[in-house]
Amino acid sequence: MIHLEKIKKNVIIKIELPEEDYKILSKIAKSKGYTLTNDYIREIIIDAAERKENMQINKESLDQLSRKIEKTVQDLLNPFTQKIDELSSRIADLIESLEEVKEEKEVKEEKPLLKESKEEEKGKKKTAVEILREQGVIFSDDVRWLRNPDAYFKKLESSGALVLYFDNERIALDKEYWNRFKAKLESIAIRDAKEVEELIISEFGENGGKLFNILIKKGLVYYDESLNAWTTNK
Repeated sequence: MIHLEKIKKNVIIKIELPEEDYKILSKIAKSKGYTLTNDYIREIIIDAAERKENMQINKESLDQLSRKIEKTVQDLLNPFTQKIDELSSRIADLIESLEEVKEEKEVKEEKPLLKESKEEEKGKKKTAVEILREQGVIFSDDVRWLRNPDAYFKKLESSGALVLYFDNERIALDKEYWNRFKAKLESIAIRDAKEVEELIISEFGENGGKLFNILIKKGLVYYDESLNAWTTNK
């Protein structure tokens, strides 16, 4: 949008642009030898105006000039915008690949705790309850290799564990772990969930952060405005 404001014999033309577009224009201006971006924009306007030598300054012609300037600026920005979009897409792909590698690494690190160790294979096998007591929490993803994961969680529940049942997900919690988790959560007065997640991870590890996010998503954990603290429905 272009606004005209008369000050004596001068006319100030204000062009509102998104900050990212202005940064791109600044780079173009410097590449063309302009010290100030404003000088480059002024040249664009003058060049567009000179092509209409007999144009009268009225609302209709001003609208035409405005559209022409916007088109000229957009034509200059399009190649750079396309490159930025391509770069953003590549960065997103790279982040996704890194996250996949991280997930694979976490699975490899967690599975030894769920499967038998070499010593256990020789005759000393840990029970499901012992594994849960060591880890504090077990997610469905952790035991996908089992033939009957539901039976595994039911066994934990019958042994005194707290098991949360969702549509396609199960979470087993050691009661002592869960009490510590709730106590920590209820002691935090920060409202920002991301900051809270970082605090949880610092004490309970990545699994604690994963648990926190799932409970928020399922509505079992929320920030109570009246208490100025986080609380649970479980």
